[in-house]
Amino acid sequence: MTTLAADEYTVAPYRPVRFPERRPLVERRADGTLILSSASSPPTITENSFADFIPAWAAHRGDSPAFRERDENGAWRSISWRELWSQLQTVAAALLEMGLGQGRPLILLSGNSIEQAVLLLAAEYVGIPTAPVSPAYSTLSKDFARLKGVLELVPPAAVFVQDATQLERALAALAAFGLAETPVIAVRNGANVHRAWAGLLATDMTPARVERVAAAHAAIRENDTVRVLFTSGSTGSPKGVPLAYRNFKAVAAYYADNLGWLRESQPVFLDWLPWHHGLGGVLNLGRSIQFGATHHIDDGRPLPGLIERTVRNLREVSPTIFTSVPSAWAVLAGELERDPVLAGSLFADVQYFGYGGASLPTDVWHRIQRAAVKTVGKRIVFSTGLACTETSGMGTYCGWPSSDLGNIGGPVPGSEVKLLPLEGNDGRYEIRMRGANVFAGYIGNAALTAAAFDDEGFFRLGDAVRLADPADPGQGLLFAGRVVEDFKLTNGTWVRTGAVRLGLLDLCAPLISDAVICGHDHDFLAALAWPNVAACRRLFPELAELDAAALVQHPLVIAALRDRLASQKGGGASRVVERVMLMAEPPSIDANEIAEKGYVNQAVTRARRAHLIDELYRPEAAAHIARAR
Repeated sequence: MTTLAADEYTVAPYRPVRFPERRPLVERRADGTLILSSASSPPTITENSFADFIPAWAAHRGDSPAFRERDENGAWRSISWRELWSQLQTVAAALLEMGLGQGRPLILLSGNSIEQAVLLLAAEYVGIPTAPVSPAYSTLSKDFARLKGVLELVPPAAVFVQDATQLERALAALAAFGLAETPVIAVRNGANVHRAWAGLLATDMTPARVERVAAAHAAIRENDTVRVLFTSGSTGSPKGVPLAYRNFKAVAAYYADNLGWLRESQPVFLDWLPWHHGLGGVLNLGRSIQFGATHHIDDGRPLPGLIERTVRNLREVSPTIFTSVPSAWAVLAGELERDPVLAGSLFADVQYFGYGGASLPTDVWHRIQRAAVKTVGKRIVFSTGLACTETSGMGTYCGWPSSDLGNIGGPVPGSEVKLLPLEGNDGRYEIRMRGANVFAGYIGNAALTAAAFDDEGFFRLGDAVRLADPADPGQGLLFAGRVVEDFKLTNGTWVRTGAVRLGLLDLCAPLISDAVICGHDHDFLAALAWPNVAACRRLFPELAELDAAALVQHPLVIAALRDRLASQKGGGASRVVERVMLMAEPPSIDANEIAEKGYVNQAVTRARRAHLIDELYRPEAAAHIARAR
């Protein structure tokens, strides 16, 4: 590593990226609505889904690893491209003989694994819909209400689990849901289930089975369902999002154009993002298959006690592209500053970084760029876009070097964007999307489907954006928060929650990891926030051994936050946050306060912690509440 002057890194060049240049087409309507599309058309490809790329990679990269993951002893275990293709065909034949197909889907209850990758791709290859479900529905839940909701929306013809013992309670609940006879496939501890994974792999590929697999593959139609993903939104009730082969093909065509250079040499990825979400299960998993990568399944998570596994893995794996959520990047920033081995590994070969699920705080971006320049002499581009499960994870994208965080770029080829001016005349727009990547409608809920689309077929994302340059839409769109999260103070002032949250995180960096903005029906803004425990401990020696419960009420921590709040300049979207209360209890996945990707649901958290908000707004604030004045 080299030694840098304080701001020297800000003028260092970026490592080049090879995204095609994009030019938007703009239609301006009399009511102020804008329609944006890409001047480029997506390329024509012959593959109908990601699984179609596997035979070629088995032939060209047969012995190189396709997937790797840690075993129970911490060593990496692998499956090669040749083995992946062989197992895919065998498992596909076994699933067809079990009677699975369109209308008879497979539910997956466990998290990412090599076996799950084989199963997802085998089903995809022969037209069997798969429905990966958040493991939290089967492991953390006490009443299995969400799991029951999923099973009612998508009655399974078979269920897959990695370890039958770990999911024993959930499997027992199947009987209560009327699914006692549904076949269960288990990789481990499957003595008491219907099918062991080893038995599927032992299927003899007779000529008749080979022919049946080929026939099922040939019979797939573009509107057939390939994957069902579940999104709960603010209600907590699962919504079934069926993605069709035409959706997957749209994403693959976009990748062929945007990331075609990845075919030149075998990419390397390390990824924890769950496959029951669009970003992890469609974009990142699909990218690895399409470009013949070595995909390392990260056993870490952006959570205390688990992020350390990601750090360990990144010391050993130098990814070609690395994507994670802002909460993970906040932790990695500190690790990169103190660990030159980690920095050397992460920055060695990476072409660009990605983030999603929430906006990246400016302080985190600066710290990572400073570490990159010290390590390799160049800054690394951070790219992001805007999409959702219903758009197959594809929509807009920003691939150019910029310190303008929150720039989500413009519509990618094949996707159209509609921008409708929002109330307040502050340059914000509601954003909607249309294209071959957009789903057709929710399972079993015609009313919800009708409400999700406007009269021109654009899907309503519920997000707000603004133009980075109102005179030039080619400069991209800036994410401006969730429309449904904004509220008014008692004086009628609109509060743009997303902007205020980011401003508070930057102001208080690195002492808080995330925040919930409060103030509806009040006359000033306040916030509930979670501490960055490691950063708070570093404030003073006497804090070094304290746990979160002690830190959130310690006078030294409260004083440090108070000093930051006092330095604010208020007004408009950056209006002063006058009080902050730290919380030791982390956001709850089971209560729908936080998604597994790390995005905090502001409305749900405010409702669940209403008693703390009442405390925030008492006339005489308690000593453990930091006040701006």
